[in-house]
Amino acid sequence: MAKGVVELLTKPKVVGKKQVSPRGYFLEIYLPLVAQKAKAGQFVTFQATEISPRQPLQIVDINPEKGTFSVLVEAYNRATVELVELLEEGEEIFNIEGPNGTPFPVEKYGTVLLVGQGWGAGANYPIAKELLSAQNEVYAILVGGSRENIYCEKEYKTLLGEEKVFVYTEEDDYGKEGGVAQAVEEFIRDVKQPDLVVFAGSSVGGEAVAQITKDKGIKNLSLVASAMLCTSGLCLTCRVKVGDKMVLNCIEGPYLDGNAVDWKMVAFRNGYYWDLEKEGAEYFANKLLPKLKRKKQKK
Repeated sequence: MAKGVVELLTKPKVVGKKQVSPRGYFLEIYLPLVAQKAKAGQFVTFQATEISPRQPLQIVDINPEKGTFSVLVEAYNRATVELVELLEEGEEIFNIEGPNGTPFPVEKYGTVLLVGQGWGAGANYPIAKELLSAQNEVYAILVGGSRENIYCEKEYKTLLGEEKVFVYTEEDDYGKEGGVAQAVEEFIRDVKQPDLVVFAGSSVGGEAVAQITKDKGIKNLSLVASAMLCTSGLCLTCRVKVGDKMVLNCIEGPYLDGNAVDWKMVAFRNGYYWDLEKEGAEYFANKLLPKLKRKKQKK
């Protein structure tokens, strides 16, 4: 059978699973078709089982030679809880689609500041590697509510050097105290004004960063974590207002012009589904998950 056909028929498999916080896991996935095509800034769409909701997740590392890529999963809704609770190393995943979205525009910008809020640090990590290869001067800010929400700190310090990585937390004494806005303002004041800011995190954080970059005339490319369903541009769920245009985030994003994004609209649309997401996660964890685990043990 031809190699391409074999790869097409290959089921995605978990080949590595590492818990890095109470809710955070790194999953390494074997799927050569995705690993060989994926670029920094793109995402994949997971479906753990045939009855699972679809879940887009940013790619945080790519190894084309091994045929693997990695994602950071924070278990907060039914889809992500299923991924971390039902899938162990060596097990197959029902379906993965991707790579989705537009690759990050890698070029020589000059000085680049990457701002990763919580899971956003993982999303920005492959971009950091590509920007460094393009001879940019790259710095990183990692922001979390607490130390548990700081991801990829060791990887960033190894890649960029400890002096170019700044850690901020809001609820404990790990790193400096403060949130996204304070971290960016202090960097501009104490280090230098960057030519580009790259943000990944919440819509509230995105709006806070955009207020600073717009005021100072700094280019801003931000990951917009809008609600998504089909991830192919058909359902229009992911549409985001950027300037005077509506953009399909799953096609043209997820990194968009952060200075032009209507962050309040993104927050409103995401918040509209939040209660349903929470109810679904609780119902799944309390009612369905025990049954699925028992069924799995019988196989």
